[in-house]
Amino acid sequence: MNSYSLAAIAFTLFSIAAAGFLTCGSLVRMLMFLELMLNAANIALVGLGHNAASQAYAAMLLAVAAAEAGVGLALIIMLASAFKTLEPENIKELKG
Repeated sequence: MNSYSLAAIAFTLFSIAAAGFLTCGSLVRMLMFLELMLNAANIALVGLGHNAASQAYAAMLLAVAAAEAGVGLALIIMLASAFKTLEPENIKELKG
């Protein structure tokens, strides 16, 4: 597989994930689409950069994605317990 086909796959995956993120109605689905966008960035990094630095950036991005998923799920659980919903349209006010 050459780098152009990997770039096309990464662009397609990122586009589908961005469209899904903007159109879905659930916070959990939004988090899943965000993870897909990060995976598309990983594919682009590995496919377009053929040196060790791009591989290291991809490994670091995987660690950031794992931390982001954990923090995102914790925030979603807190919002779901406070507002009793996972729909972003129904969450209108945040109080400290």
